[in-house]
Amino acid sequence: MRIPIRISLLLLVSICLFQGAVAIHEFYVSLTELRYNPESSRMEVSVRIFPDDLDLALLELHGLATHLDTSLEPSVADSLIAQYIQHHFRVEADGEQVSFRYLGKEPEADAIWCYLESEQLPKPRILKVRNTILTEQFGDQVNIVQVYSGEWNRGVLLSREDPENVLHIGE
Repeated sequence: MRIPIRISLLLLVSICLFQGAVAIHEFYVSLTELRYNPESSRMEVSVRIFPDDLDLALLELHGLATHLDTSLEPSVADSLIAQYIQHHFRVEADGEQVSFRYLGKEPEADAIWCYLESEQLPKPRILKVRNTILTEQFGDQVNIVQVYSGEWNRGVLLSREDPENVLHIGE
């Protein structure tokens, strides 16, 4: 089957225009998973974030190029990441502020996972989650927060305009 040359050219131009439009606008997103572990009575948090975006935030905040996930990453990078995440990610469980300890990070393809763990606490019924990670850097940053407790789970989208949400576990 032969495709007329005009249709072929139209398809080629359309593909080029579409690819150019996608390349012009970047998408800013992080993923945070929050799980209550009944065996340890702790909340476990995993934050997936793009290292170049976090590099920019840390550079502007501390004046230090962190070059995350490269051989140039300074030894203080984990400490700076911990401070940044603890400042921009907050959780209240049943009205009480939850404290998290930064456990470390690991690379995954073009992103990094950062891990945190709470102190021991009873299984929460109501969670208030606030996530402003990178919203000071990018106006269109979206932070997806997925919360798991046993079989129950809910996801919320947080942004600069809507940085927090309240979740009622089990509802």
